[in-house]
Amino acid sequence: MANLTSNQSLYRFLRKQIEEQIVTEDDQLIFDAFLNNEIQHARQPIRDIFDDDIEYQHLTIRYGSEDENNVYNYDLSEEFSYCLDLFSLIIALRQAQFQTETFHPDLINSVVVPIRAEALLWGPGKTMLEQVARFHKKIFLHVILSLQLDCSKVSKEDAEMLVQIIRGKDEDNPFPFWVEINDPSTNLEYVPALKPNLLKISVPMATKEDRSAFLPIMRFLRQQKTKWVAGRVASQAELNQYKLLGATFYFGYLTDLPTPLSFQSYEKKKEDFWS
Repeated sequence: MANLTSNQSLYRFLRKQIEEQIVTEDDQLIFDAFLNNEIQHARQPIRDIFDDDIEYQHLTIRYGSEDENNVYNYDLSEEFSYCLDLFSLIIALRQAQFQTETFHPDLINSVVVPIRAEALLWGPGKTMLEQVARFHKKIFLHVILSLQLDCSKVSKEDAEMLVQIIRGKDEDNPFPFWVEINDPSTNLEYVPALKPNLLKISVPMATKEDRSAFLPIMRFLRQQKTKWVAGRVASQAELNQYKLLGATFYFGYLTDLPTPLSFQSYEKKKEDFWS
């Protein structure tokens, strides 16, 4: 395989992978949407929980009407869904490059993109991660991978390998990464050994049952004394709760409603859009 040194080559690599993974009818539906540039992305600012300053941008991909805009809600085969994680990474790189070309360096916010560890351990995913880390360092510096990781499903050795690739070879200036927790039952056994820069907690807090389920995570956070981001903040009351619990940053639908957007499609442009 040729090195993926350009952004267009990353896209062509992903396009080939996603087409090869079509199994279900919904896979085909989403692939057609991918070709037609109908998969959009939405950004939300991640803010300092006390002064509301914007510190990061959180990016997710969307498709469909308002009621079904989570592309992962469709009946997708496993490896096809991994391709969507990789597409999120490509979009994050593109958003980061747009910022570096448009804004003063002091105004650039790193783009945080959720991505499953399994998607990066999958052969094509690992290849893409290695190529991005090697040939796209300048832009990757402004992208933070928020690893969705369950220690009961991913071995410590595999997780450490991923972190080593993400961090890069410069031990004095390692690239940051986060670990994301979106299920209270997630196994976090070896997460401290990975030394993530931040933890992103995206679990509901609306009901008494939700708050009870959150207690093991809260104990974990206090033991590790790691800074963390509160996600899915839906009300001022929830925001106040997260402040009391010790969150450093937050994002959600309280003040920042995301608007899905699209970049120009590669399918309609012959030259390298990013180069």
